[in-house]
Amino acid sequence: MNSCALVSRQWCKFIIPILWSEPGNNFRDTRLIRTCLLTLNAEEQASLIPFDISLPSHQKPLFEHTSFITSVNDYLSKGIKNWLSNPNLFSWLPYDHWFSYGELEHAVKCSLITMLLRTGKNLKYFYLDEIICNPPMLEYFYKNTTITSVDFHLSYGIKEDFKSRAIDGLVNILYKNSTLTSLNFKYVQLGTKEMKILLVALDKNTTINSLCFYYHGIRDEEEKIFFAKLLCKNTTLTYLNLRLNNLGSEGGKALANALCLNSTLTSLDLSYNNLGSEGGKALAVALCKNSTLKDLNLGFNNFGAEGGKALADALCMNSTLTSLNLNSIELGLEGGKALAIDLCTNSTLKDLKLARNNLESE
Repeated sequence: MNSCALVSRQWCKFIIPILWSEPGNNFRDTRLIRTCLLTLNAEEQASLIPFDISLPSHQKPLFEHTSFITSVNDYLSKGIKNWLSNPNLFSWLPYDHWFSYGELEHAVKCSLITMLLRTGKNLKYFYLDEIICNPPMLEYFYKNTTITSVDFHLSYGIKEDFKSRAIDGLVNILYKNSTLTSLNFKYVQLGTKEMKILLVALDKNTTINSLCFYYHGIRDEEEKIFFAKLLCKNTTLTYLNLRLNNLGSEGGKALANALCLNSTLTSLDLSYNNLGSEGGKALAVALCKNSTLKDLNLGFNNFGAEGGKALADALCMNSTLTSLNLNSIELGLEGGKALAIDLCTNSTLKDLKLARNNLESE
């Protein structure tokens, strides 16, 4: 398809938007980074002047390529590192400068992301990290009306003050941006203070319908209760992923109580949360009362036979679940028997996973 763009200007106008709509791992390519750098405006270039690096100076492209991009992922950081690995960019010798390589990389990344937000007329998805605390970038994010999905990640070993500023930036986006519908936190470990600030913002947000806190986003007992309260009142969330948060039985009970009151959630992932038998029983009660949940993942929780039996009994009462994951919940033979009997009266469940539950026959 690249060769098609060389046929004529008309063909180029047709092909370029297709080629640039989903850069994906091509963000690692230094040629793409150079093209993006040519699109920087005077203000975005000015922030790089103190670093005395040679920016691309050849003629700007005929098209504003970045306006066709629909998603920006973390490969952008890899592409910047690859571009900066060229020694010809620098007029100074290694170690003979006042800044660190990390500061230079950060500055280039800030300029590029600000430019992508400024020119991105078709952006739908954006990968963000602690760099979001950059003011010009935030202003463009507030004004953006096309981005609907964000993945948020914090670098390992990030300083606490930088982390707090990043969360403040994200919180401001939640307050001011009205088009964001999906927010994913993966491997983000926040302090209690940052988590509470974030949960308050989510409580007031009315556009997010898909939320993921994957792997140790919620650790404090007070946070778990606050999150459950949020779920009680929320009327927009339809998908919630709390996988790998070590919620424990108390966290499971709090969320189960919230499910009794929530009327919008259709998909919930509570796998790998050490919910225990009591958590399983509480969720069973919730399933008897909840009438909207369709997809539930409870895999890899130590419910045991008692918790498993309670969930089996709930399937007699529940008439909305269509998919249920009970992989590795320590169900055992007795729990398996109870489940088999109760499934006879359930007419809605279409997909049931029961792997690794010691269901050996007698």
